[in-house]
Parts: sequence; structure tokens; C-alpha cells
Amino acid sequence: MKNNVYINYSGATDKTGGLLAKALDIQGGVKSAGKTKAIVIGWGTKTKENIDLGKAKVLNHPNKIRTNRNKFTALELMRAAKVNIAPFSSAENVMKDLAATKNPMALPVIGRTNYHQGGANFFTCLTKTHVDDVIDVLNNKLSKKGYFQNYIDVKEEYRLHIVLDNLIYAVKKKRRNNLTEAYIEQQSDKIRRMAEKKGVDLNDETLKYALEYQGKKIAGADNIVRSNTRGWKFSSVKPENIPHDLIVESIKALRALELEFGAVDCVVDTEGKAWIIEVNTGPGLEGTSFKKYVETFTKVIDDILSPKKPEKGGKVLSKIKGVLSKGEKKPEKGSKIDPEKLRMLADMLDNCGDDSEKDAVNKVAQRMFG
Repeated sequence: MKNNVYINYSGATDKTGGLLAKALDIQGGVKSAGKTKAIVIGWGTKTKENIDLGKAKVLNHPNKIRTNRNKFTALELMRAAKVNIAPFSSAENVMKDLAATKNPMALPVIGRTNYHQGGANFFTCLTKTHVDDVIDVLNNKLSKKGYFQNYIDVKEEYRLHIVLDNLIYAVKKKRRNNLTEAYIEQQSDKIRRMAEKKGVDLNDETLKYALEYQGKKIAGADNIVRSNTRGWKFSSVKPENIPHDLIVESIKALRALELEFGAVDCVVDTEGKAWIIEVNTGPGLEGTSFKKYVETFTKVIDDILSPKKPEKGGKVLSKIKGVLSKGEKKPEKGSKIDPEKLRMLADMLDNCGDDSEKDAVNKVAQRMFG
């Protein structure tokens, strides 16, 4: 076991977090890693105060995860970084913003609590009366802060798994065919896990009857809340079939939130524009998605613990001699530049082991192209 590597998860993300710890052969738990680890992976942690992890290389610092858990704050950070997100406003200011002529806020809007998971506390507001009612619910029933965001006419919804600016796995939301069966299976598993944590005994027959009764009420997939409990499922999709703008915006979102990885929920609207919804730092994984994270984290851990030494200068310098002979002159003005030499120079720059090698390549470039 790699005792100097630790994955820190929460009570809500311990299932996948624990499985990752086992697969990666590293330590893991809900407690903070402390200051002695070489590498710390934050997997949907829940902390109330800032955590000091010493000199560890951290992938998703718990402090940044805590910031992202406040979805209103996360939206503010993404807006400041010019990430494509729908206009939004706090519950305190939304009525004023909707009334302003030059404000981008416009009906219909979606109301959310600042802290939320999945489709919980999701309010569709078609009119200002709806907005006013939701504000009342937030203040007097839930006693929670919230915000409102312009509704996006969604054509396609994706979840992109990004690690260190690289797309490692992607899924697309698709309608379920077996709505009732899927609902019963999902809710049954969720309730059983909750009951086990709370030490509550469940009657399986009663649970099954209640869920079947509720499941039969589902007429079709919810077109507003496209969650896995409302008639939708994730289906894997090849990276080359993902709209490029979605990948670009997802990477921008993670950078804005100062996160090294995340499952980015994003959509394409009916006009083809890419939008970011939110970032998940402790997604549930299984099958191929789990395997991809294990493969990626294994490589990242190995690269950090056992960094590869740069190649010695002789290898790059010997290539230079093959590109440009000692007496060769730079091309005359207007003459055609050999594209093969350009490609080779670019390759050599990528493979330089130190600054002296880069200087040598730059000198060659000056002689060749002026």
C-alpha cells in the first residue's frame, strides 16, 4: 500500500471514494489527511474550516471543494472567469434584476438553494409570482439562501469527466425506457444505504410496495429536471463526438474553481451554444467511468512519486545536426520554408530536457528561418 497517498472523501461520497482507495492501493477516509502525505486526493469532501495539508501535492483541495459546494459562489467565480453560464441573481436581488431593462435576467428562471445535490430544491418559475412564492419558501420554510438562473432551452446534456485539463470519459443524458423499474431500483438502493448508516431496520416488503406505488405515477421523463430518478440515464459517448466548445468551457470552469478534476455537467442549447451548469467533485462511478479514474489517478500518482528524468542534451543536439548542416544558410526572402523542418523543430522543442537544449534549438531556428 502507498501509505504516503490519501484519498479524502465524505459520508456522501464514501462508496466510490472507498472503492478508489482500494483499487489504487492507497489510504483513504473521511478524516483529513493531515500534513504528512505526499499526495492527497479530495473526493467530494465536506469541511467547515480551512484545511492545511502541508507540502502535499493536492488534487482538489478540500478548501476549494468547500467553495464549489456553495453553487452560488461557484457561479460567481465562473462568471468572473468568463465561463459560459446562464445569467443568475441572488434571491435578494432577483425581483429588482428582473424589472431592470438592461439586466440579462429574464423569465422563465430556475430557483435553487445555494447548497443542493441532484434535483433537490429545484423550482421552475414561469412568472414573477412564481419567483415571489419561491422566495417565500426559501425564507420561511427552508430557511436557506438561494438564487435564480435563466432557464436554458436544453437540446443535449452531458457530463464530462476532466482530469488535469484532459477529458478522460464522457456521458450523455438519454431517456429511460424502463422508468418504473429504474425508479424502484435506484430509490431502494438509496434508502437502504441511508437506513444502514442511521441504524434503521427496514421492512423489504413495505419498501417495495411503497416504491412500486410511487413508481407507477411516473408517466414519462421530466424534461426540466433531467435526473436519473426522473426518467433519464447516462449513456457513454466517444470523446470525438463531444462538441469541442463543451470541452473548452468545462476546462475553463475547473480552472475558475481551482479544481484539478471534476465531473462537469454541461449542455448544448437549441441554438448550439455550450453552457456549464455545475461541477461535481465526488461523482458516483461504476464500470468504465470507475476504470478510467483508476487508470488516470494511477498514472498521476506514479508521475508525482517517481518523476521521469529528462533526456540528456546529447540526444536533442544530435537531431539538430540532422536538420541543419554546419554550412547551411537561412532561406532567402519570399522562398518557401520546408514544412518538414518546421515539424522537426517543433518536435525537438517538445523534447528538450533543459534550457540549454531549448537555446540550441532556437539558434538553429534563427539560422534556418531568420
